[in-house]
Amino acid sequence: MNRPVTLQAAFRFFLPLIFMTELNMISKSVIHAFVARLPQPKLALAGLNVAFFFYFTLTSSTETANLLSISYLRDRRSFRHLFGFFCVVLAAPVGLALLIALTPFGAWLYGLLFGGSVEVIRQAQQATLVLSFSAPVLMLRALAFAMIMLRQRTILITCSTFLRLLSLGLSLLVLPRLLEGAAVGAAALVICMAVESLFAYGMSRKYFRDLPEPEGPPPSYWEMWRFSWPVMLNQASDSGLAVLINIFLGRLANPDLALAAFGVVHGLVSLILSPLRNLVQTAQTLVRSREDVRVMLRFSSYLALFFLLLVFALFLSPARGFILDRVMGLTAELSAYSTPAVKLAGSITVFWACAALFRGLLAGHRKTGTFAASALARMATVVVLGSLTFFVTGMNGAVFGVVAWAGAFVVETLILGWRLFLPMRGTPPLYSLWGESTGEEN
Repeated sequence: MNRPVTLQAAFRFFLPLIFMTELNMISKSVIHAFVARLPQPKLALAGLNVAFFFYFTLTSSTETANLLSISYLRDRRSFRHLFGFFCVVLAAPVGLALLIALTPFGAWLYGLLFGGSVEVIRQAQQATLVLSFSAPVLMLRALAFAMIMLRQRTILITCSTFLRLLSLGLSLLVLPRLLEGAAVGAAALVICMAVESLFAYGMSRKYFRDLPEPEGPPPSYWEMWRFSWPVMLNQASDSGLAVLINIFLGRLANPDLALAAFGVVHGLVSLILSPLRNLVQTAQTLVRSREDVRVMLRFSSYLALFFLLLVFALFLSPARGFILDRVMGLTAELSAYSTPAVKLAGSITVFWACAALFRGLLAGHRKTGTFAASALARMATVVVLGSLTFFVTGMNGAVFGVVAWAGAFVVETLILGWRLFLPMRGTPPLYSLWGESTGEEN
């Protein structure tokens, strides 16, 4: 797209993605709410939380697939080429996930890292096995979504997610008869993602057929790897933050309560704020000039203000009690433990928006090297803050989790913003180069 970006065009592209992301996060919160009503909910929620964060940290390259596809999906041959690259990259982490799920090594590792009870670890292993079936589904979804975004038909993505939510409801009616505890939630998630991916692929097939015939050799695996590995590391840190936080929560005086409460709080905050992550694809797809960057900065500021007000309305008002007690169905103990943490959710909003926008601008310019530095800095931030848990074992684990999460976004925003807007090693800031050749990754 070579036309200048306007606020109206950005909203048309982004609004359907809000519904997509919210419906995705609703599906996860629905799973949490359903699991909270199963027998032994604290154990089931803790097991699901451990498995979910650890598995999707291992397989974070599936999240990278969408950004890579937006940059490299240009002709008919590129679909097969990209899918082959994803299979090569994902083989090792999925194999490790299966080893963790099926062998005593997994029980030892989960017990060492998270410190949960024997039953929590058992349920986490079962959920990890079920989640391993999601890998090919997510690769197919990434390619289909990228094709739809490149054609700027994002409303089709919203439609696929509506089907995801419907299939989730049906799954949750049936699965408790076949499985138990955390495995119910994991299986429901895999099934609804499969329905979503198949619909999106069906809708995007006509766009694939319209792609031009290949001209010249496709990008090499090495070229795609240079683009991908910093993004993979950054995406791994997204889930890895929660994994690290959970590791430190396991050192508190009441680890099962802390793990369960942070899982609920993380799900709720992500439900409200996760549409902001779509700024990555929006900026990557639409921005082609310095004027486009200025428009996206204005657009992002409006979004951040809207979501900040939404967080205040939901979590700093009487609605908070209704959400925790009635909607999520938490016990009195879990609700009281989670309340201080959700009150702090606004501390994440602005920096999440900035970090997502800066990621998209850098990915659109194929300058992803700084992603790796920001990922390592985010993880280091959580480790530094997490050291407090060794000295204050009675702290509220959910509050600690939110504070560490917010601190990681602050650090990432500073690093990526520096790469975009400040000179580096005698070179002009990347922002000043917009409109020229993007060159190679660094």
